[in-house]
Amino acid sequence: MSSKGRFSDLWLVLSILFLLAVGLISNFATSYADGTGLYYFQRQLFWIGLGTVLALGILSLPLRVFEMLAYLVYGLSVASLILVLVIGAKHKGATSWFQFGSIQLQPSEFAKIATLIALARLLSENQRDLDRAWLFLTACALALLPMGLILVQPDLGTALIFPVMLFVMLIWAGIAPKFLLLLAMPAVAVLTSWLLPLHIAILIVFVVVAFVTVRNIPWVAVLTGLYLAFGALTPMLWNKLEPHQQRRITTFLDPESDPLGAAYQLIQSKIAVGSGGVAGKGFLNGTQTQLQFLPEGHNDFIFSAFAEEWGFVGALFVVMAFFVLFYRGVAIATKCHAPFHSLIAIGVTGTIIFQTLTNLLMTVGFLPVTGLPLPLVSYGGSSMLVTLAMVGLLFSTALRWREY
Repeated sequence: MSSKGRFSDLWLVLSILFLLAVGLISNFATSYADGTGLYYFQRQLFWIGLGTVLALGILSLPLRVFEMLAYLVYGLSVASLILVLVIGAKHKGATSWFQFGSIQLQPSEFAKIATLIALARLLSENQRDLDRAWLFLTACALALLPMGLILVQPDLGTALIFPVMLFVMLIWAGIAPKFLLLLAMPAVAVLTSWLLPLHIAILIVFVVVAFVTVRNIPWVAVLTGLYLAFGALTPMLWNKLEPHQQRRITTFLDPESDPLGAAYQLIQSKIAVGSGGVAGKGFLNGTQTQLQFLPEGHNDFIFSAFAEEWGFVGALFVVMAFFVLFYRGVAIATKCHAPFHSLIAIGVTGTIIFQTLTNLLMTVGFLPVTGLPLPLVSYGGSSMLVTLAMVGLLFSTALRWREY
């Protein structure tokens, strides 16, 4: 590896270490505030240590091992998602956890990395069939099966990661544009159906784009029909959401409608971020955190707790660290010779950055509360293990980018 490459990967290492340090500092602050005897800080330190060992173990293995075992690992992951519905422990209304004494493991987190590796193998070994419907449908099945099982738990936030992962990896693999439009149509239809003028305007744009890129009138007709069907089905999909999920969306649109209920977290989060000012209130001096006004300050809203104490400057460094991860991840994926390696790198990068953007935008009120933790920062054993395992895969592709 050239000195320039080593220097670039040093920045990646430093950004990850910085984010882990931010998580530890913030978990110390939240543990200090709620009188748990530094519980979250100590547990986070344990999970970081275990995750680091896992990442180093992954780094020491050839990527071909993961390619060979991809479908077996995926099958075991799907089996665990089924099993957790039968014998799993309930937590906050969702049957998402296996309980082993004081340790909880969330199989939906491990399903992310299993699905990523399986998609990378499928798309890399079928490069000549990227314009074939069977490959697109198989890729969709690989992603949507675990997504569906996670929705049953229910865990909408984690489930949303799978279609995004699928979309990113399909684009990177070079799948035919008609399939990308087919995948995007339902999501856009549901998101815009709440405002009829916007819904119609987006439909016109989609029809024009589909006609220009696909140049197949029957296919454009199918896409249009799919868009209209999902738009019409949106009220039914809304009724399928859990009451607390509906409240998250309605309070996102109008936080003042329930300031002491469903919107309480969001309002307190925005107060914490805003009150931090430029330089912050100082370590252990954040009133929202230390007086326990901010719920889930160690988990979903850990960025808010950090921003209150370290201000805009601290928050900016966090965002910059994630940008370095994104930039280096895409650069590594671009230079990899082997399609499998490249897809692993872009899959890891896309998954981590999507989860990051969702969490950051949620904490400042630009997205509904989804329950997605901030990667490498939020408290959580399963999340930390899987994120560091993904980091291990990313570094493995950086180390082995010349392989074919």
